[in-house]
Amino acid sequence: MDPALVNWYGRFPEGWWGYHWSLPRPMSVVEIVESGSLDGRLMATLWAVVSRRRGVMLSSEAPMAGKTTTLSALVDLLPDSTVGIFLRGWRRDFAWTDEIGPDRGYMLVNEMSDHLPIYVWGPNARGALQLAGGGYGIGATMHADTLDEALGTLRGDLGASDADLAGLTIYLQFSAYRTPSGMYRRCEEAWHLRTAVDGALATVRLAAIDGDRSPSLTGAQRYPMPPTLPDDGGRAARSLVHDPAAYAVLAATLGLSAGALEEELSSRAGFLASLSERGICDPPAVASALADYPGLPVEGATA
Repeated sequence: MDPALVNWYGRFPEGWWGYHWSLPRPMSVVEIVESGSLDGRLMATLWAVVSRRRGVMLSSEAPMAGKTTTLSALVDLLPDSTVGIFLRGWRRDFAWTDEIGPDRGYMLVNEMSDHLPIYVWGPNARGALQLAGGGYGIGATMHADTLDEALGTLRGDLGASDADLAGLTIYLQFSAYRTPSGMYRRCEEAWHLRTAVDGALATVRLAAIDGDRSPSLTGAQRYPMPPTLPDDGGRAARSLVHDPAAYAVLAATLGLSAGALEEELSSRAGFLASLSERGICDPPAVASALADYPGLPVEGATA
């Protein structure tokens, strides 16, 4: 294995990749956009949010939707001064908060569920959400088919408050299933979570796939593989439709004007597109190039 890729893998603890017996092929944020899983604007939005150590939750009903692959790539978007805190299991232990505050700490959860002992659930998951509501950043994945289902699970099973849930900032809804023509995996909706003036959770949908979402796959999280459907209904070729009004709400949450956020997203999306055009795509090369933002990588850089 390429030493640079070995070093990239080395950032993640044992068990990060779940039940896989061999390391899956990682993907960079550039490769994820190229795959069509999500588009350049949405990836730029994630970059803007994660670069401010804000929270993200990636969810799908079925396994193998690319949640952990995407979350792992987002780690490259965190500021250099960030201290990543990898949580695991049910046991609550947040002694590290005595030394690492929300200005540096970012919690990373490969899955928030009770499916495996290494996954984060119970008191540990509840505490992580409380810290997120208190200002700590968090990147996590979970199984749910809709935002409402996810919120119901986090409220009902973990006792999360509206303030805790608002700490997630961005919620992505993926869908994954097999078809005779190949695997379908896409982010089909993106939501912004925040608290309203009265303190209640308020949600706005930033983007959604053009047309209807994929069929519900209730219970698919318990399958070893995603279920097989006759076809994807043409969804693989459909674009994400973004709502400018919703992005203006996100801008306010980030302390920006709508225009300033649009300018930032355009710059970040353009930078990622430039990496793709120049063949800077694999995870180690992209991680190195991102450190040069907003300037382009040096000519002659290799992927």
